[in-house]
Amino acid sequence: MPGGGSRARAQRSLFGLLVHAWLWASLGSSAQVFNLSLSVDEGLPPDTLVGDIRAGLPAAQQQEGGGFFLSEDSDDSPLLDDFHVHPDTGIIRTARCLDREQRDHYSFVAATLLGAVVQVEIRVNDVNDHSPRFPRDSLQLNVSELSPPGTAIRLPGAHDPDAGLFSTQGYTLVQSSDLPKNPAGPFFQLRYGTPGPPPSLPLEPLDLVLLRRLDREELEAHELLIEAWDGGIPRRTGRLRVELRVLDENDNPPVFEQGEYRAVVREDAQPGAEVCRVRATDRDLGPNGQVHYRVRARQVPGTGGGSEPVGNAAYFTVEELSGVVRVRRPLDRETQAWHQLVVEARDGGAEPEIATVRVSIAILDVNDNPPTIHLLFLTEGGAARVSEGAGPGDYVARVSVSDADGDPEKEEDATGELGVGLGGGSISLSLEGGEGAFALQPGGPPGVFFLCVEGPLDRESRDLYELRLVATDAGSPPLSTVETLLLWVADLNDQPPHFTQEHYQASVSEAAAPGTAVVWVSASDEDEAGTDHSLLRYALVPLLAPCNPEALPPSAECEPSFTINPESGVISTIRTLDRETQETVELRVVAQDLGEPPLSATCLVTITVDDVNDNEPIFRRQVYNVTLAEHAPVGHCFLQVSGQ
Repeated sequence: MPGGGSRARAQRSLFGLLVHAWLWASLGSSAQVFNLSLSVDEGLPPDTLVGDIRAGLPAAQQQEGGGFFLSEDSDDSPLLDDFHVHPDTGIIRTARCLDREQRDHYSFVAATLLGAVVQVEIRVNDVNDHSPRFPRDSLQLNVSELSPPGTAIRLPGAHDPDAGLFSTQGYTLVQSSDLPKNPAGPFFQLRYGTPGPPPSLPLEPLDLVLLRRLDREELEAHELLIEAWDGGIPRRTGRLRVELRVLDENDNPPVFEQGEYRAVVREDAQPGAEVCRVRATDRDLGPNGQVHYRVRARQVPGTGGGSEPVGNAAYFTVEELSGVVRVRRPLDRETQAWHQLVVEARDGGAEPEIATVRVSIAILDVNDNPPTIHLLFLTEGGAARVSEGAGPGDYVARVSVSDADGDPEKEEDATGELGVGLGGGSISLSLEGGEGAFALQPGGPPGVFFLCVEGPLDRESRDLYELRLVATDAGSPPLSTVETLLLWVADLNDQPPHFTQEHYQASVSEAAAPGTAVVWVSASDEDEAGTDHSLLRYALVPLLAPCNPEALPPSAECEPSFTINPESGVISTIRTLDRETQETVELRVVAQDLGEPPLSATCLVTITVDDVNDNEPIFRRQVYNVTLAEHAPVGHCFLQVSGQ
């Protein structure tokens, strides 16, 4: 009861005052003082024998009778609470289970009735009844994954109330049996001091030392179990669970899911159309793991240093957060069938890590280009002409057709996808016009044809053919190209000249002066005008003419009297005419072209010389002798004279 305890303490206090007073008196009267040291283990049950006060007296006095007066060394000494001291016999027993960690020694004074004084010291012996204990059962610590090996992390030490060998003697880093051993070795080890004699502080400081670099992306937290142990047998232990959280650092670059991306897009895709999506992941946390994308602009030599992307990068863009690659501007497969981009992934660290990946984009052909027709004339000079002498099967021109659009089958092979090619593919070529005079024949390689003569040609009947070459691709819908060809028929000298008349007749006065034009003959040639085949030259072929040499003057001869202009065909006199010498002249005119070989034609020209009164009459004889009969009748002609 509380009241009883207070009275007992009060009685002890009063008793103590009386004993102190007596002891001081005894000491003052030269009393003998003896020392007695006793010990008892802690934790023994109550009523355990500790010792006998008489053992502190000399042997002669131990047999003396009488009891003892007791005095504690201080007011707070729990002697009478923890021990039973028999006042008559001096036997000391425990009153309860002792705890050295609460009080490790007791002191009191016992005096005999005869005045002998025994100073008693009772030391409580330590036993290993306490385990080492950390201030906390668990602990959370943070460490950067970039911490270098050798980094020390301070840990709180364990406290063991026991003393000496029974106190904390060391620490062990315990690996959980359910965790596999790392072949590279442990990440941590413990470092601490060695136990030492008081008053040194043993085993401190306690550090967790990093042996090799951490990687948060492999293991973001390390669960460690640290065991403190004492020197008892068996040893007692205490444990501290440490959760070591690895703080993220920007030590990982973004990693793309693919080493290279391949995509296809139609060339008629509108700006903004999605092409593909690139994706990169970063094992870091927070901003360090946030990935942003952009197209890396390749600088083409000779371009300016502006901010606009150039080259392939000008046609595509990538969304910064999603990684979606989109068309930026109109595409043209015929200009560039493949595009290669370098897409950059950059994390959000203070010093960002960067990764790149190549994106190859095939442009799918759309039938947006009509076929192209190429002509190569195989005629002399490479002109659009064919000789009228060409025979069936003769080559006129080589015709090749091409299409800037792709072949669907080749597109399929290139992209690996069925049915994505929309180009023209194979091209058909047809010939229109010519009325059967010309035809197309395959030339061997695909898309090559020959324009050949199919029927007879006659320039004089038709000198120009309008041919139409129609090339049609196999796209959907198909596109066509029409090439109009004006093919001239080249002339051969196969037409002789023709005179307008077969027989020309003309007259000229015999008084005409030399050089007088008498008649103009004309011939034409149906061969091509302006060429040697139609250019004519005229010549006179003399014929035998009635010429009376006897009537000629003594110095005159029957020589040609006419000439012809070889270019104009005008026949003119070349000397004075004399009708009395030659009244009619017949000439043969030859018209000949300049072709090879030349062709010619002839005509007959008859020229009559008109008489003028240019001669006096002349008698044939100067003297006529005649005989006339005398009886001749009247009217009888007896003489005829003639003149010229």
